[in-house]
Amino acid sequence: MRIAQIFRFPIKGLPGEKIDSAAVRKGSGLEGDRRVAFGNGTIMHREDQWESCLSFTILKNNKSLQKWRVHSRPPLITMTAPASTGAAPLSFDVNNQADMDAARAYLSKYLPPQGPIPRKLVSAPQGMFDSRLSGISIINPNTVAELSRVSGVHMDPRRYRGNLLIEGVPAYAEYGLIGKVLRIGDVRIAITKSIARCSATSVNPVSTEVDTNGPRLLATYFGHIHCGIYGTVLEPGVLETGAEIQIEDDPSGAEELVPSKVSPRFMTVLRNQELGAGVVELLLEDPFGWIDGHYEAGMHLRVHLPDPLWRNYTITSVAGSRIGIDVRVQGEASSKIAQLNEGEQVLVSGPYGVLTSTKVLGACTAIVSGGIGITPALGLLGDAAAANDSRKLRIIHVERGRASALYSRLEQMASELKSSICLNRIDTTEGRPGPAEIAQYLQGCDSVVVCGPEKFTSMVFEACERAGIPASQIHREVFASPTTDLDRLFEDYPSAEVTCRDSRRSFTWSAKDGVLLEALEDQGVEPASLCRSGSCGECAVKLLRGRVSYPLEPSARVEQDRILTCMAVPAGDIELGA
Repeated sequence: MRIAQIFRFPIKGLPGEKIDSAAVRKGSGLEGDRRVAFGNGTIMHREDQWESCLSFTILKNNKSLQKWRVHSRPPLITMTAPASTGAAPLSFDVNNQADMDAARAYLSKYLPPQGPIPRKLVSAPQGMFDSRLSGISIINPNTVAELSRVSGVHMDPRRYRGNLLIEGVPAYAEYGLIGKVLRIGDVRIAITKSIARCSATSVNPVSTEVDTNGPRLLATYFGHIHCGIYGTVLEPGVLETGAEIQIEDDPSGAEELVPSKVSPRFMTVLRNQELGAGVVELLLEDPFGWIDGHYEAGMHLRVHLPDPLWRNYTITSVAGSRIGIDVRVQGEASSKIAQLNEGEQVLVSGPYGVLTSTKVLGACTAIVSGGIGITPALGLLGDAAAANDSRKLRIIHVERGRASALYSRLEQMASELKSSICLNRIDTTEGRPGPAEIAQYLQGCDSVVVCGPEKFTSMVFEACERAGIPASQIHREVFASPTTDLDRLFEDYPSAEVTCRDSRRSFTWSAKDGVLLEALEDQGVEPASLCRSGSCGECAVKLLRGRVSYPLEPSARVEQDRILTCMAVPAGDIELGA
């Protein structure tokens, strides 16, 4: 493993420059990297202090920045506005206040503000990185090449604005470096986390045009939106192109810097056990123990294979850093996951999901499952406290033939709970139940959880309608792996006005802005999001006025007055709330 290329970005948000070597300091990054950042007018900046990237003019919110040119010989920086402006280059010394004032005026002339507060050109000697502690970003071009191969879209590794492009590392192997210390000559770098990507990766670094949807490509083909890793410098020195990178045996100094995340990391298979009926139970170990801090009963893991293939699986057990999932051996991805051997490592992200016990278990709850859909029921019952708070719990499970091992486990779990639980198992050997039959079990329920294949789910929804269950009280668990490029589905949608009541922002949406989540992020509005593919529901916001369309139907279900911004586009003028 060695350094293939080195890039420095003297002005945050503007293009970088290729260099052969650079000094690094402890707690900082490359000399001169992200040395200055230009405020966008949304907050009053403080001198020499790290600030969130959302308060600066950055590529994510202004794609024209890629048309600028920047060169530097620290502390001197030379920048040139886009050729279309006819502007001459401006050179300035970051240590000279008069020069900084001239640079601020130059930037202000060509870059429009995003807020009313006077803008500043902020100097940060430690580097104004997106992540406060991460001074070095590392990209594995082999991972990017895999994304290009499967998506059919050429993704230049420079789109990801990394300081170091490395070679000699298989695709995806960089996630295995998290929590480790890299030595490059005298330099020691602790690898702290993977990098979640934004719409800045949609800009082609060569043509300077927006030519694809970077985050959606990752979400579609990889099942997550991460590319690259962050590092914190522990010991100073000089980094040079071609330098060898070694992994230290002792990770001291790294592990305490690694924050708890749901992002991709390698887990170890501790057990692979066949349960019969084509179902395999896998017991995985999270090396960082992150699962415990983010898990709620009912959540799921996402397993990522190098093909790449990915699938979601309900978490059926958690004990410290050990996580259990049940895999139905059906389809290419699940078949390969079911064949993982003890001791093997597999890339996993999560836990994800909004169908947690605290949100869906009411005073009288029915959980209706079909086949392998029983796993969400197992997950929800894993929270004994929440299950016991539900005064009545009805479980209706539909499967063919003898009771499965999973149903037997469900019976055991139910017997250990204090709440009133009514178990109902329907054998489909002599016929499948219809809406009328299922509706009988649902009378009087204030919450219904549906887990199973699409046709089964549709039947249960009809049963809920017959039983008078409002749509807002029906919760659906459908795991989908999106493969469609949404851009092609809404390219003919007309422009619309989008108003955000809470942030008091309005903008004109057009098809090139992508789904609402991406458009909102481009405007500096940051709704919560996780999967970015319509399966978790985390990005839901209130629709106060107007109507939206879903060019590709999401799998997550939300309340009637809310929409999934990661999949929705405006169908006319709309107003959004929190």
